[in-house]
Amino acid sequence: MTTTRSPRVPSGLLWPLALAGALAAPAAAASDALTPPAFHGTRESPAWLSLRLGSAAPGNGTARSKAEPEVGAPTWVRLTLSLTATWRRYCARPGVDSCGEYDRLPEEEQLGDTSDFSSSHPYLGLALEAEVLPLARGASSVLRGLGFKLGAQRAFSSSDVTLTGDGGQTPVREVSALDTAFTAQALYRFYFRFGTTRPQQGYVGARAGIQTRAFDVESSADNPLSGTHRVFPSVALDLSVPLFGSVRLDASGGLLLSPRPGHSPDADGGRRALEVRDFGTSVSSFGWSAELGVTGDIWGPFGYDVAWRLAHFKDRFSGAGTLTGWDAGGATEETYSSLHVGVIATY
Repeated sequence: MTTTRSPRVPSGLLWPLALAGALAAPAAAASDALTPPAFHGTRESPAWLSLRLGSAAPGNGTARSKAEPEVGAPTWVRLTLSLTATWRRYCARPGVDSCGEYDRLPEEEQLGDTSDFSSSHPYLGLALEAEVLPLARGASSVLRGLGFKLGAQRAFSSSDVTLTGDGGQTPVREVSALDTAFTAQALYRFYFRFGTTRPQQGYVGARAGIQTRAFDVESSADNPLSGTHRVFPSVALDLSVPLFGSVRLDASGGLLLSPRPGHSPDADGGRRALEVRDFGTSVSSFGWSAELGVTGDIWGPFGYDVAWRLAHFKDRFSGAGTLTGWDAGGATEETYSSLHVGVIATY
């Protein structure tokens, strides 16, 4: 009888072999997980690196993409409403080129009728100005400083008048009067950057156009003084410089070209013609203006404006006038000094 035998493992070895197999299986699984596949060519970037690359770099965020507006940058419209106080001085002297020349003459040579007018009280009134720059928001355009300026001013008060002639000096007389001025000018401004930490802008500019100045005194039989009415072209240069914060220094100077008095003698019964005929047959005139002030911000689009303005006119007459002693003409001088305190609104 043939018996088939299968291989037998001694029973003493079964437990050691089972224990070794149990330990070998987890190790093999761990080894397979740590070994990269052969076809992986590159390793993926860690998650922290991907997040860093996707974040905004300093200075490139949306909040900083828009440049802050510069202080003093041009605006489309600027309106200024001011309270004004105006003082006027006027003098007329025969046979000379200026009032000072006549006053320096010896007393025996001071012949003829003279006039002196001074404001004993300021002329109180209102002034309204509008500046419009239609292309102001075009930051890269050289035309952004092109625009125009319109202005109107009116003030009323009473003044003391004294006339001096060969017969002596007349008593001081109080005369009511009205001061009116209009302005219509084209302008151009060149803006420049000022400062680095907080950008500000200043400008230099030029203006040219038409201005008027009328001083109307009450018309009565015992009032020997006539007013003055002038319409004339004018040119001016402007400068605006930031001082600190939003406070700015504004200055301007201008020429008043041929501001002759009484050259429009209509619509008043011929009274304006007396502004020339009393002193001579013809007149030539010259004038200048100056302004110095400060402007600043109050809140939002509103600000303030404080300015001192001067306007001076000098008239030289020739020929014989109707007043005594004005056989060879003479000179008159007129000066307006104004304080303006106002509120600004910009857009």
